[in-house]
Amino acid sequence: MRRAPGSSVGSYLAVLVIAVLTVAVVGGIAYGFSQFEADVASVSTSSSRPSESTAAERETSPSADPTPVAEDSSAPTTEETAPYEAPTFDLLEPTDGRERPVVLLVGDGYAAGRGASNAGTSYASLLSTRLDWDIRLATAPGAGLVAGTRLLDLFTDSPASVDPDLVIIQGGYGGDGSNEEAKTAIAELSAAIEQRYPDAVVVAVSPFWPGTPTKLAETRERTVARAWREDPDVLVLRPQPDGWSDFPTVGGLPDDEGHELIATSMIEAFRVSGLAPAS
Repeated sequence: MRRAPGSSVGSYLAVLVIAVLTVAVVGGIAYGFSQFEADVASVSTSSSRPSESTAAERETSPSADPTPVAEDSSAPTTEETAPYEAPTFDLLEPTDGRERPVVLLVGDGYAAGRGASNAGTSYASLLSTRLDWDIRLATAPGAGLVAGTRLLDLFTDSPASVDPDLVIIQGGYGGDGSNEEAKTAIAELSAAIEQRYPDAVVVAVSPFWPGTPTKLAETRERTVARAWREDPDVLVLRPQPDGWSDFPTVGGLPDDEGHELIATSMIEAFRVSGLAPAS
């Protein structure tokens, strides 16, 4: 067979090219497979052990579906777990050369002596006689924090010349005001006392309730006591929970026995606080 000129060289070159390509292809496949195995190993390792940043995110991030914690309504409040620490005072002494300490009693019909058989058996009179205090009254039947006759009005209408050493506030809501209204009234009354008589000792008596208190009575008493306790310098007396609110009444008012119980209970509290001398 007759060949064209250069045909043998061309065949040689073709064979050489084919061999080179074969080596390149096989080598590329082998390299690619080795890289694929390396990638698979890398992914497998990442899946089995999360990175530090991922672990940190899981620890600091809130749960996507947190389990709500039910609030225990029977748990004691802060006030119940932290006993009230009543302020203590020096013995109440007369000032400005007066013979006896002067006390301004601002209150309702109880403070006015309603229900007592005579003026001498009212609790105000008993306090005056037994403690040798000069007690001045600023009272009105039905007066209260949010009543038509407000305790604040009774205080501001009293003569400023009284200049008492001690101010006693005794009264309840006196009406159907809300708790917020009562707390506001207490804040206003406290501020008025502080402005007029900054050196006077202040005693606040929470509402009385002869007999078994209703839920409303208990709520109102707590509201008044807590509001007055916002000022740590105010001595707060609580007849209802302390057991001297239940006494015989005359037309809803304390009789002589009731006034006696009020007087003796207040005197004991004054002695504990240091205002009155020990018996």
